[in-house]
Amino acid sequence: MPDIPFIIDSHLDIGWNASFGRDFYEEIKSSRERVNDGAIYGERLVSLPDLLDSPVRLVIGTIFTLPKRAISVVGEGHSFSNAEEAHTQGMWQIDFYNRVAREQPHVNLIRNRIELNAHLKEINEGTQKLGIMISIEGADPIRQPDELQQWVDKGLRLIGPAWKSNRYCGGTGEPGTLTPLGVELLAEMQRLGVILDVSHMAEESFYNALDAYSGVTIASHSNCRHIINTDRQLSDDMIRCLLERDTVIGVVLYDSFLVAKEEGRKATLEDVVRHISHICELAGHTRAIGLGTDWDGGFGAESIPEPLKSLNDLPLVGEELLKHGFNDNDIRNFYHANWLRVFEKGLAQFD
Repeated sequence: MPDIPFIIDSHLDIGWNASFGRDFYEEIKSSRERVNDGAIYGERLVSLPDLLDSPVRLVIGTIFTLPKRAISVVGEGHSFSNAEEAHTQGMWQIDFYNRVAREQPHVNLIRNRIELNAHLKEINEGTQKLGIMISIEGADPIRQPDELQQWVDKGLRLIGPAWKSNRYCGGTGEPGTLTPLGVELLAEMQRLGVILDVSHMAEESFYNALDAYSGVTIASHSNCRHIINTDRQLSDDMIRCLLERDTVIGVVLYDSFLVAKEEGRKATLEDVVRHISHICELAGHTRAIGLGTDWDGGFGAESIPEPLKSLNDLPLVGEELLKHGFNDNDIRNFYHANWLRVFEKGLAQFD
């Protein structure tokens, strides 16, 4: 097994899960025994005790709000009908992350490079800590671009403008360009130094965004359209555009984003390596790959590649990479070094 000091996961919907009653402080085994919500949201995989017991030491925790029209996509739960409702729900989630960081001695909120480096020092000394950077997935909670400063003051450091389409841009399954309001949002993000996450952006708005925004850009949780031909994945041309920005793409550990539906089978770790390898082949290096599990993002343990069953199984991905010719340095790049490179660059403005 490769020697992996720690893992970074670039996409966990922790705030969303907390908003509909999943107790972030309750370990998974206890939660599954007490609450039977797996049929609606998927068999739960993520909690604070389980993260601390795993090699994961830094995550991007998202603020996600669900458009009412899309309830059937991820099951029943809180949803919004307008920007005011989305704003209220989003503010609850960002306040939740701040409350967790205040109340839990094992959690560090990461808002600048000073806090990132202090967190890294602690975990390198063997301290059991989880760092959280806050992102928005789907910019609906931001009522107008000129209120972005309020979110930044509460610790927001990344924005993925889309989930489905919205007032800002087109998104998964709902094509569309960047709107004039979206152009304003990206300008404000640029001014404040907020990182752009292009995952879920429709292809038209993706290219519009790269033209409008020149700051640090990532794809927190996206796989390869070359293998899974849907608009949720990145085409080779989209990947090449991101590579020009020295970005990182977080590979999603979700069966439906790893194996084409017509294959009619469970995904395996070999399928994960297929997506990683394709990005590396386009790049000619291993500086663009990362992990963005999206676990508990509307699916659960029933829908992740075999033989993974929990956060503690994530090192198995590294073992599979070794079998396919990747070396220890490549695997360190994948697990944390690449994400640290872009996070350090993206957080520089907040020091």
